[in-house]
Amino acid sequence: MKLHPPTVSHKIHFEKVAAALKAETTVVFCDTSVLFWLFGLSAEARTEFLKWVSDKLQMRFRIPVWAAHELHKHMVESPARLLPLQSEIKSVQAKIKELKRLVSLAADNRRRPGFLDRREYIAALDRSAEEFIKQCKAAGQTKMWQDLAAEIVPFINEHVLSSNIFPLHGAEAEYGTRVSGRVPPGFKDKNKPENRFGDLIFWQEIVKHCSDQPVFTSAVLLTDDNTPDWVFRPETVLDDGGNPHRNISSDGYETFLAPPLLTHEIGTTSKISEFFIVNTTMLAVTLERFANYQIPALFAAVQPVIPASGSPPASASSDEATAAQDDVAPAAEVVEGLASTSAIEQERALDDLQQGINTYSSDELQSLGRGVSQATRTELQNASNMIYRLDLLAESLPSEERNALYLGVLKDLYFDSSNRPRPLPLDGDVEAVFHVLGKFDVSEALEKFGSEIGGHEDRYLRLPSKNAEKIRLSFMLGPERRNRPRELEQIVADGRQIVEEIPIDSADSLTKIFPTGNATVDELLAAIAKRYSVPLDWLLLDQPGQTLVNWDDTKGFVEL
Repeated sequence: MKLHPPTVSHKIHFEKVAAALKAETTVVFCDTSVLFWLFGLSAEARTEFLKWVSDKLQMRFRIPVWAAHELHKHMVESPARLLPLQSEIKSVQAKIKELKRLVSLAADNRRRPGFLDRREYIAALDRSAEEFIKQCKAAGQTKMWQDLAAEIVPFINEHVLSSNIFPLHGAEAEYGTRVSGRVPPGFKDKNKPENRFGDLIFWQEIVKHCSDQPVFTSAVLLTDDNTPDWVFRPETVLDDGGNPHRNISSDGYETFLAPPLLTHEIGTTSKISEFFIVNTTMLAVTLERFANYQIPALFAAVQPVIPASGSPPASASSDEATAAQDDVAPAAEVVEGLASTSAIEQERALDDLQQGINTYSSDELQSLGRGVSQATRTELQNASNMIYRLDLLAESLPSEERNALYLGVLKDLYFDSSNRPRPLPLDGDVEAVFHVLGKFDVSEALEKFGSEIGGHEDRYLRLPSKNAEKIRLSFMLGPERRNRPRELEQIVADGRQIVEEIPIDSADSLTKIFPTGNATVDELLAAIAKRYSVPLDWLLLDQPGQTLVNWDDTKGFVEL
């Protein structure tokens, strides 16, 4: 297995991707997110993509059965998700209506530049809002999803694999082992109520197809699922001039690589020596800039309208640069955006925070830290990424402000709005919170957190602390029985029993959590991590993960 260097030249990497896409010995796969993306594209951009596949890839472009299955499931059960623009317009309309109400309540009669009085000011806001929605609707996406499906489904049927993905029970067993070892893909899906194994089944199809087709020596996966359990994201990249900078979409895109373990795995059963993971933005940049394949509509479609960086253009005057630095969103506005139910508003708030992070006070940063933590509970991956990358994001902050930001994250998880310790931490991204430990100095935050939560430590299986150690679990099981699960008697975590007799209908009942009445040790491990809000990889086992156990119906988790 070969590891990636900490700094990657995006130019060299994209040139390698472009060469692979042109090679007849490369097979290209896509996942469900790309199929969804096709529904959302303009007619011109979609035509360019389909033509590229037809002209350059032909039957080297393949769609795994599982990806087609997931799309079909949404076509049957939730077709509105195929047209996110329409649903987002409705959401924004409702938000604008509420915003106008609040403005009307707050606006007084003073003169405002460009308006005679309050009435004219409110009327102008109404016209602006109506014009904004009108222009959004003018994007051109007027077709029904059924019309788009009539164009896209034949393309899918032409390129879908004929994989035998059955039986599926083997995927569940393998998934538990991979989650325990944080082996990609899909280990971040461990707490999903359904379809936890989808990424693994999808990946197994890719590996099997490459194994059966020795003519292929390179593979490319197109996916917009750019989560840590699918991709490796280098923290630093070199631009075209060889200058290092953060990998934060400063050029309109980020650079992602395939995790080394996935490349190693696919290479052990096939002739694949190069494996690339490319999202749709990277694909458009690769084709337009490095492969000399013209896709003007598609390239324009994926470019961000608002620059991801708050820095003014290089040609800007010093006055303009100063103005750009002064034009920072107020902390209260960013906090409100992070708490929004709209992913678009949350993303904008995260960008505002990143641009203005050096301008906020310690108290404001603590509130912003709470907001970032809140956003992780809406499964906004970029919010989790911000905590994971807090060491890079906050590197230019003075120690006091840096610690304030991290303390805000801790406060959100462990304290309620009245600053009282919660009985259990909220379901935020505790893996990201613990990941930061040791990455950079947060000793001030940890010291203040420890003093405020003092006397309540026993409520928690493990708290973030400077010298936090992993948790040793001991499973006390009954004797082995031929072809039958072993009886679970007790689970001890660092000397504390965490299983007791509880009411059968309690949410903490093991039978409530696992209705089948049995589970593997790996599955129980994931349940413990979720119940007590600790990272899964901080739990150390003394039993094989695939050991199957059952229990008395009255057994459940202890409230510490």
